[in-house]
Amino acid sequence: MKRIKRTIITAAALFMSLAFAGGMKASAANYSLNVNEEKEFSCEGETPSTIEFKAPAKGGFHVEVVLTDTIANGKSVNSLNVCLTTKMTYDYKAIWRNPGSNRDAGWVKSPEFCLPAYATVSLTMNGNFKDTTFKFKVKVVNDGDKFFEKENNNTAKKATSIKVKKTYSGVLNDNEDVDWFVFKAPSAGKYKFTAANTEDHHGWIGFTGYKTKNKADGNYVGIYNESGFKKIKTVSLKKGQKYYIKVARSYNSNATYKLKVKKVK
Repeated sequence: MKRIKRTIITAAALFMSLAFAGGMKASAANYSLNVNEEKEFSCEGETPSTIEFKAPAKGGFHVEVVLTDTIANGKSVNSLNVCLTTKMTYDYKAIWRNPGSNRDAGWVKSPEFCLPAYATVSLTMNGNFKDTTFKFKVKVVNDGDKFFEKENNNTAKKATSIKVKKTYSGVLNDNEDVDWFVFKAPSAGKYKFTAANTEDHHGWIGFTGYKTKNKADGNYVGIYNESGFKKIKTVSLKKGQKYYIKVARSYNSNATYKLKVKKVK
């Protein structure tokens, strides 16, 4: 009886080690991936494979996927209508979909996202033909720089702190996303806040100055892409006084921008 129990325990331990090594399909996710890591995976026909990764501690990120091979009846096949589908999910919400890419498409790149540090993100991959093995590579790229918004900064209370002579980057993940920034004047004087819409396609983003967490300093300033840095507001501040910037009302999802503040007097 003791020998049987030891055999069961040993088998269970082996199963768990294989599962965590990615050799077997375990739990909700089949596989895991690290930021700035590239791995090869596979899925069988229309049966999905799920890959999990953690959002980077700082900055934004994007995902890249490439279909490397499709195998049917033991042979490699290549056809325009044999495709791999990708869905990226965060907090039970689909934040990106690639409806299908074939082997000739090469690397397919997602938009940029900025999520709370170490937030769990999942990629669900599946093919569109039965009895076919889809082999593909995935990589998660950290786009962040040292001066990046820090999620969750969706309220003035959780605003990302900014300083003079620094340029900060951010992403509005979708039309519901809001980013807040707060500046604390190191000395008395006039400070100029400017921003740029860095999207690579037509769009605009709204920037609003706030005298306090709840009091807007006039209307928002809409900035279009390819228009360079535009003034949001020039304000006189006392030493230690705070001023807030709210970024919202983007025309597109995954709207990228830059923000900076400069003492002018």
